[in-house]
Amino acid sequence: MHHDIFQLAAEQLIKRLHLESKHQLLRAVDFLQSAVQSQFPESCAEDEMPQIFLQKLLMMDYRARGLQVKENNEQHHAHQTDSDSFKGVGNAYDDLFEETAKPANETNKSDPVHLMDVQMAVFHCADSFLKQLIVTKLSQCQYALPLLVPNPFTQQIEFPLWTFRQIKKSWKTIDDTGKISSKIQPVYKAETPMVAFFRFGPASSSKSQLMNSLINEKHNTFFHRNCPGSSRTRVLMDGVVEIAWYCPSGEKTDRFNHCVAFCNLHGDAGAHEKQLGILTEMASVNVAILPQLDKKDKSMTKIQTFYKDSKPLICILTDNDLALTEMRKGKYKIGLKDRNQSVVFEVRKAINNVLLSTESCSFFKPEDVAKHSNIRVDEVNDYDCRKGKDAALQIINLLKDKDLTKIKESFLPFQGKLWHQWCQKNKELHRPTLGELHKGSNIEKNKSSKKSEMQKIRELQQTSDLSQFIHIFIQKLNSQVGKETVYFLKWLGILLDDYTTESVSVLHHEYHEKWSTVLNLKKKHDKSQQMSAAQVELERVSKKLQAATFGLEHILREIGQSCSRDDDLWISTGADGW
Repeated sequence: MHHDIFQLAAEQLIKRLHLESKHQLLRAVDFLQSAVQSQFPESCAEDEMPQIFLQKLLMMDYRARGLQVKENNEQHHAHQTDSDSFKGVGNAYDDLFEETAKPANETNKSDPVHLMDVQMAVFHCADSFLKQLIVTKLSQCQYALPLLVPNPFTQQIEFPLWTFRQIKKSWKTIDDTGKISSKIQPVYKAETPMVAFFRFGPASSSKSQLMNSLINEKHNTFFHRNCPGSSRTRVLMDGVVEIAWYCPSGEKTDRFNHCVAFCNLHGDAGAHEKQLGILTEMASVNVAILPQLDKKDKSMTKIQTFYKDSKPLICILTDNDLALTEMRKGKYKIGLKDRNQSVVFEVRKAINNVLLSTESCSFFKPEDVAKHSNIRVDEVNDYDCRKGKDAALQIINLLKDKDLTKIKESFLPFQGKLWHQWCQKNKELHRPTLGELHKGSNIEKNKSSKKSEMQKIRELQQTSDLSQFIHIFIQKLNSQVGKETVYFLKWLGILLDDYTTESVSVLHHEYHEKWSTVLNLKKKHDKSQQMSAAQVELERVSKKLQAATFGLEHILREIGQSCSRDDDLWISTGADGW
């Protein structure tokens, strides 16, 4: 019965937002059309909300989640005037505390659409590529991402692993000796501690707002009841688990010493047992927000199970003003009543205490969520996605056991030294030196000479043959059909990025160290042999970094250069790098 009511409410919401389609899911192209106006409004009509919300989000405008429904001022003013004319002066007590009947024209008026319902409605109605784009942009705006999503029509729990594939997080940690370590990883494979927040029953204070204060009180990472665009009713958020990461900067002001994932189960945890089970099983720390419970309450039975378990547990009591208390090892209780600010400090302290305890701290990796049974994983259930990934993996296998800094040299002959020479001549052609400009009459002669040299370089470059690697790529590309082609290219970009990230990250760190050395010597006006050696080292690492940067764009450029026989069509990015 509950499922039928929920499905009906979801269908009505989607119709209300004009997102229903009899033919196909929403595509990115539907929302990437160029807009006439340079700025989108902060409020709009209800049926415009999905379009404007998404366009703001895709432009990485963090104010997309502050969008509000435009109020009809004329109707509001008319209603106010009519009611005042009938009431006269009135009585303060009656006006303030007595319930009054709604005017006939407002009796059936619906509450404003909750802005997170707009986000989730678009998410449910989008195809997989738009979903991935939405989640990527949410991450770039530093917002929480949907991790477990109940399907509003089937109630099956879905894990949208595909949507996480293009997201990376970087962070810096500092050890006891003061040494700073940098790390960058795709989020789906990042192993971090995870803190799971959930509540039983109603709560007078916002759980999401408390979590924001723990991570960054200046930004609403998790949408909460006090955000603009919130309303009394929401349809699609209950049962959704969202995730966000705290990424330290290697400063002493960091709130947590490590990268930490925070998960938020929306709604009453007692009504979403499957999500609660997955979440608490994978968490490093469980944080439960509790009202005063009866001893025989079903929710109390769950809490008793968590209390017996070896996993750390923090209970935040909404009807209590107790300071942080450790009941037994790894089990804390904190009162929330009338002490919001101190609670944030104490919860953070309890979490840090647990995370610093290596024997009790487990680690969480988002892609491991897919291992749970009875969960629909988007990638697994999409045939085209699987086919595209298989083809991309075959290309990646050709790179195994290869020196990353020499891959371009052997696989991309069209982008070697001759290409760099051509690009340099092209720069000189369009940016003549001051000496050439002073000669005046020789400008046209110099241009003609440079064009002749460029043509000779181009002819030499065209004597190269496409590598076997590129031939196999073209063969795989041509063998895909329909959406498989797009998935193949997407997967290849993702897997190439995954393949190179660790090595490139190490080289970036090395480059930063060499650059810091050169910078310090420059500040001292050092012109010794040490300075020369440092600059040589910096140049060496710079060249290795350029050589190790290898992605889908380089493969496509190689094909473009080999196909184009006209210099004007030749794809180039300048002489200073691949």
